Amino acid sequence: MADTPDTTELLAELRRLRDHEEIRQLMYRYARGVDRSSAGRIASVYAEGGTDKHGLFDGPGTIFAEHVAAGGRQLPDVVGNHHITNILIEVDGDTARAETYFLAIHPHRDDDGEVRMALMSGRYVDSLVRENDVWGIKRRLVTSDFSLNDIFGEPWQHVVPTPEGFLKGGRGSADPSNTVFADLD
Repeated sequence: MADTPDTTELLAELRRLRDHEEIRQLMYRYARGVDRSSAGRIASVYAEGGTDKHGLFDGPGTIFAEHVAAGGRQLPDVVGNHHITNILIEVDGDTARAETYFLAIHPHRDDDGEVRMALMSGRYVDSLVRENDVWGIKRRLVTSDFSLNDIFGEPWQHVVPTPEGFLKGGRGSADPSNTVFADLD
């Protein structure tokens, strides 16, 4: 008869799987918070005293959350998207590290005041901690691996939002997803 794992091994494996999924969900929650301009949802991913080194910003995650959400609300009719891709997670008890690849499509005003849609590919390099059984980012470093300043083109007419067809995405409560998900703001 083959050896079967004992209860302790099974519980340890379940804990490992749970930790990985909780950290993965934290990354998705962050992306949704940025795209919906929800400072509360963005701030929820940081541990107590967690910091973010995000381009020129290097400081408390909660301050970064306010800054990003306010910036997004400056262009309420132009929605960006953050796509989380490969995630490497290593857990060691109540600490972890993760490297999360992302693609971000960012609406912004360029120096000439024109709205542009930029593309950025990079990685979130995170040190995480579990406090009160909740994972949070203690320190985030953001890399920029590739970017384009302007990816605008003509809209694809088959998917342009219309009253009869696709719904139009928006920031904050204007987004149709808020009929299903309530933001933390």
